[in-house]
Amino acid sequence: MARFISDEAALRVALASRSLPDIELISLLGLLVQHLGEPMTEDKLASLSPKAFRLMVNSLSETPTRKDVNEALAILTNSEVAAVDAPEIIDVPPLPGPKLTVAITSNQGEMINGHYGSCLRVLVYEVNAATHQLVDIRQVQSGLSGEARAEHMLTLLKGCQMLFTLSIGGPAAARVTRANIHPVKKAVPEEAGPAMQSLSAVIASNPPPWIAKLLGIEIHAELSELEA
Repeated sequence: MARFISDEAALRVALASRSLPDIELISLLGLLVQHLGEPMTEDKLASLSPKAFRLMVNSLSETPTRKDVNEALAILTNSEVAAVDAPEIIDVPPLPGPKLTVAITSNQGEMINGHYGSCLRVLVYEVNAATHQLVDIRQVQSGLSGEARAEHMLTLLKGCQMLFTLSIGGPAAARVTRANIHPVKKAVPEEAGPAMQSLSAVIASNPPPWIAKLLGIEIHAELSELEA
């Protein structure tokens, strides 16, 4: 008997559901199969129209934002399979200091596109005044929720000084801050590389007091605060 969904399509649907945390995976999968037919493949997902997908999502929940829906649709329809895979780490020596260790919540490649409460993985970068590099990929354990996931996420952030994330709730942000990690929320998904380059430029020029403190360097009192 033929399978009703290919492995590649199943991976995409699972990743997309992470962007829609208030919608159950089985419900999203059921609507996609109903709309696209069996067997569901990557080619069929690629043909999914934005309008049709928005209608599906709206029929399941009114909670997801346009940003959430667009992110999920991109995961389902992106032509590059590598875009939904985890990036690879190149074996390189540690960067010289002063430097920051930065965590990023991610679902695809080297992207800041994961919500703190539902991301697939945490990417860890070293960033100094000259450059940046990916040094670790920490997979989020599936099936955890509530307090168990909250504790697990803090474990994954161990050793980091900053967190870049697509969104994070107030209680979670407070936990992260108490762990001496500075959370930075991004309004829309973006590539990690340019974000790390911007942070590197800040370190190289006039780091605000809170970044200078993380770096362990002294700065002049007149430097202004960075608006994250």
